[in-house]
Amino acid sequence: MDVPRIVRTQISTSELNPPQELVEAVNNGTVGLLEVVKALGEYLTSTEDEVRLKGLTFLSNTLKAVNPTKINRQATQTLTNFYLSKLDDFDSLPPALGGLTVLSKLSTFDDDAAVEVYKGVVENVNMKAYVQATRHLVYVLFDSLLATHRNALKAMGASFINSYTKMVDGEKDPRNLMLLFSIDRVILLEFDVKDHIEDFFDITFCYFPITFRPPPNDPYGITADDLKLALRKCMASSPYFARMALPLFLEKFATLTGPSMKDLQLSIATCLPVYGADAVRERGAELWEGIKTEILYSSDTSIEAAALSALESLIRTLYPTESDAPSGLAQDIIKECLEILNEPDKTQAVAATKILAAIFRASPSAGKFALSQALPQLFRQFNSPSVPSHRSPILSTISSLLVAVQSVYTSPTSQRKQEEEKSLDPYHTGILDVLREGLRTEGLKSPAIKGCTACVQIPGFWERDDVENVVRGLDDVLVNDEDPEIRPEIIKSLTTISVHHPTIIESLTLPLLFHNLPDSAPPASDHLHREKYRSILSSLNELCVAPALFQTLVIRITTKLDLISTSSSSTSNELDETMDEAESEFDLRECNIAYSWDLLNTLQRVVDKKIKEKHQDLIRYFDQIVPRLFTLIVGASTSRDDKALFRDRRLIGIVARLVESLVWVLNTEKQSQWFSAIYQAFEKGDWTGVVHNKSQIGLGGSPLRNGAPSAEQDLMALYAATIQGLKGDAALPFSSPETFLGSKIHWTINVARDGWQVKWSLDLICAFVNKRENVLKESLETILDSVWSVDIQDTSKDLEIRRRGLSVYSYIIKALSFLRSPLSYTAVERVIDILSLSNLDPEFVPFAAAGFGILAQGKGNGHLTAKLLYAQKMWNLVLPKLIEGDKEATGTGRLVYLVAFASLLPLVPASLCLADLNTILPLILRSLSLPDPHQRVNAITTLTSILETASDSKEVDKAIHTHAEVMVDALLKSAVRQEGVPTSGKVRSIALSCLSLFPDMIRFETLHKHKSRVIKELGRTLDDPLRTVRKEAVECRAKWYRYGNAT
Repeated sequence: MDVPRIVRTQISTSELNPPQELVEAVNNGTVGLLEVVKALGEYLTSTEDEVRLKGLTFLSNTLKAVNPTKINRQATQTLTNFYLSKLDDFDSLPPALGGLTVLSKLSTFDDDAAVEVYKGVVENVNMKAYVQATRHLVYVLFDSLLATHRNALKAMGASFINSYTKMVDGEKDPRNLMLLFSIDRVILLEFDVKDHIEDFFDITFCYFPITFRPPPNDPYGITADDLKLALRKCMASSPYFARMALPLFLEKFATLTGPSMKDLQLSIATCLPVYGADAVRERGAELWEGIKTEILYSSDTSIEAAALSALESLIRTLYPTESDAPSGLAQDIIKECLEILNEPDKTQAVAATKILAAIFRASPSAGKFALSQALPQLFRQFNSPSVPSHRSPILSTISSLLVAVQSVYTSPTSQRKQEEEKSLDPYHTGILDVLREGLRTEGLKSPAIKGCTACVQIPGFWERDDVENVVRGLDDVLVNDEDPEIRPEIIKSLTTISVHHPTIIESLTLPLLFHNLPDSAPPASDHLHREKYRSILSSLNELCVAPALFQTLVIRITTKLDLISTSSSSTSNELDETMDEAESEFDLRECNIAYSWDLLNTLQRVVDKKIKEKHQDLIRYFDQIVPRLFTLIVGASTSRDDKALFRDRRLIGIVARLVESLVWVLNTEKQSQWFSAIYQAFEKGDWTGVVHNKSQIGLGGSPLRNGAPSAEQDLMALYAATIQGLKGDAALPFSSPETFLGSKIHWTINVARDGWQVKWSLDLICAFVNKRENVLKESLETILDSVWSVDIQDTSKDLEIRRRGLSVYSYIIKALSFLRSPLSYTAVERVIDILSLSNLDPEFVPFAAAGFGILAQGKGNGHLTAKLLYAQKMWNLVLPKLIEGDKEATGTGRLVYLVAFASLLPLVPASLCLADLNTILPLILRSLSLPDPHQRVNAITTLTSILETASDSKEVDKAIHTHAEVMVDALLKSAVRQEGVPTSGKVRSIALSCLSLFPDMIRFETLHKHKSRVIKELGRTLDDPLRTVRKEAVECRAKWYRYGNAT
């Protein structure tokens, strides 16, 4: 290798990083490092500053790039001496420092060399003469020397400390200070600095408090908080600082405000434990005065929190153990707080409570003393208040103290325990009495709930009888109190208690709640009882997630469903005399359906939460839930009673979703067994392994057979739900997946009675193809070709058959697109091609265009398999073809491409649209005039996302402002109801929501001519029949009123 030539080339072209081939040659030994140095000789010794700088930089960069083992001891010593000789060369200093830093990390670089380098830098470098970047290199070198040769620098003694403090004195750049503070901390912790503490005080505390504000778009990302935290650690690195730091802190109390005051309080909190009790005790009273002011009078909650941290630190430093008598300052603080609490309704009483809580958290001895003084006084005040209204703040204070106690005794990092300190034992009866009284009294329930929750969580404080008494009180509030603000607090409390005492909640709370659930639905006119049972179900939804309580929920809800199913068959006794019999029966049936749906929905929500929290107990409840629900649904479908309750499709739908969730959590073996049983039921008519009680069903054959009643065919939802919940490795109960899929496609296209059944069977097909693509791969193309040629392309077939065929085709494309299968892309091109035939097939092609919405549905909440970026890949394929087709089409032929585009919009996020906004935005604006409200919703939703995520790009800003007037006009048309124009509450609501963004996003000069017209049109939306639309209209109109006004 011609090393001199390579060096010449690099230097002459100012490419000062060594080429990879040279680095590899040095690393593998074919080129010696000495050869590189020799080749650089003329450049390293050049009299021209620029040439010499290039040579040094190339050498240093080479040292950084090569394997450190290739630099032997002799080379290390030679290079070190060479670089040392360059320290007094102003221009050569940066590369020399970089080279020395590399060498300092080598095993061949010894302690003597480290001392020599340090002395060389100190003696030859005048820090104030260099820019920030060069000074930073000096500090990086110092940091490296400290990390690798700390003992050698320690051995220098006072000379190192003196020279170091002089070198770094006066530094102001934040980037350098971050590094210096970390170096200072190491020296303060590990070096003998006692005799030089004043020097270190001068170079550290001179920056306190830090008032740095980073410049806009700072590329270094250093914040004021970063600097404050680094300096704070440095200030708390030596107890010798106390003599000078504490007077400085006291002095700053009088002058600092805002963020600087917060910094002071946090610094005190950090430093006091390090400075020690002896030093702090001398200044304790003065520190308390400064801290107290910010707790009692500060309007900034963050400063108050910082001051409380400082108080905790102060108390913890003075009274660290239980044997430290809480005399002196602690007694004075507690006495002062109790005097404030004599007037519990004053704002300072809350602050005094926080102070007492902080004292308890800080010290076992002072905390126990604080409770001994505060609780008896508070009990007396609560039982004999000077003013009745004082009871609420008094109970709030008691509860806050109990919460503080609980936070200490349950903290995983705390060693303190109630069983050992027994701080609450003398007040056991008093606490229980005031909390029970609070639960019975209006206005006191909220603080009482808070206190009860805290006490239950304190290990070893309350016995089981105490908890039962409190739970009875909470239950009474839950069932009888109608205050909407209290109920969530009660539920949260009972949920917390259930973690510690599940059997108490199971034996007391749940029976009470279920007792208050009716066995049949209240009539339509009984709004009060209907709201009450929904409130109870909401409570159960929160409480019964716990494994210990879920079983009770399952048993009770399935029992209720059985009772409703049985009782709904005889309704004659429930008829409302003011209505005719048919109308009353209809209302009662609807009420029972609604009640059953609410029960099932409660179970579904609890199951969803348990799945999210990964509860392992859910699996064993499968056999308790699913077969019983199957019995209800299948029994109703085969019943002679046409009005059997569980024939209702709303109930079948929610049961199906519940079945899907529960199947999903099963292991592969159990899923395989269940799928086999389901297959036997639906294909062979054998329901033995599926239902809970076969005697309740009269189904003698497959519900999918030709000629089966519609009620039996509705069971397809349960079949689909099972397959949607299966994992891809569950065993199939049949040998030919192709035959199975073909039979479901045939059923969907030719047998299903209506759209509801078709939708569920399409979901089944989609899930099966998505999960079994690996075993279907060879036959899928044939299946798609068959559906296309037989059921879609044949125009002689009934239109409904062709539409169902296309739906099947699209759902298979969707299933494959999640897997980024090439077959999905070739298949979707066929659908795009038929859009050009809208004039020849005017009824079918618009349906095909709207069918692109199937691809945009996404994975949803189902259990389909999807690969990363599947949506982007489909979007990037389809969009250009739609745009091309739109350009080539004429007249009404363009409309179908616009419909397809609008239907596909939900597929991708707005950020993808921003990349090609000039092309996409005109299409979105045209989509706003489409007659279908659903497609307009897609367009407006995308437009809203574009406005909300608009980047700083000038092109995006220009495009939005260019089309602003057209956007406003189109949105107004969708927001206002117009005769003859299809609309929906959703399209009107989101149109108004989008319009409300314009005053914030669009410059006033662009739309100032339209302001008055927009406000006038928005006035028409204020009387919309839907409340959600009226609410959006009020907010939107208010924004447009303020648009352009001076603020």
